[in-house]
Amino acid sequence: MKTPTVSTFCIFIIMVAVIIFSPVRQVSCAENPFINEIKTVVLDPGHGGHDHGAKGPDRTLEKNITLGLAQLIGDQLKKKYKIILTRSDDYWVDIPGRTAAANHKKADLFISIHTGGSFLHQAKGINIFYYKKLSGFSLETGANSSKPRAKSNPQRLWDNIQTKHISSSRVLAQIMKKNISSRLEIFTSKIQNADLMVLKGADMPAILIEVGYLTNSGDEKNLQAPEA
Repeated sequence: MKTPTVSTFCIFIIMVAVIIFSPVRQVSCAENPFINEIKTVVLDPGHGGHDHGAKGPDRTLEKNITLGLAQLIGDQLKKKYKIILTRSDDYWVDIPGRTAAANHKKADLFISIHTGGSFLHQAKGINIFYYKKLSGFSLETGANSSKPRAKSNPQRLWDNIQTKHISSSRVLAQIMKKNISSRLEIFTSKIQNADLMVLKGADMPAILIEVGYLTNSGDEKNLQAPEA
């Protein structure tokens, strides 16, 4: 039996979480707020244009991987749901523009797709983030994404709108992780919360998923040729 690649796995697991949303054993129907409620899904391919994101040992760029995965996932979901991509080619979209597109279309879910990057090249696995407000700074998911961004400007009305969806976003992350753990044990996954700029303005349940570490040569190889 062929070992699934990270990209194949990503498509499968997001399809399971979004299309079926049948609770796994650890999540009861009462805890799953998404059953029969999803009509529009926004997929957000991270980075783009001048913002390359992470770069692998073989010079694979995160911005290309995220776009390819979003397009493949969108193709799988479009027969049942209205799918909106925040970008459809290699161009830059600022962070407020990504969530603004989702809010304007009154999307039911916002899923931002990224790869991980680390100075520790042995780091691997899948990270799932949901929003948590931290005092003093937010983390950007663009260039210099690991650097705190000071809140020097007055807060916009929508800046913290994700706070009312934190509970649902956390459940979405839990469903995703449980589907990962129950179906493909070879992949390690963990849930984290962070004050991510790309999530904080989303007026719907929202998560960011890092589909493997591009800086890990094994993960990079798997991500270079996404399979439907």
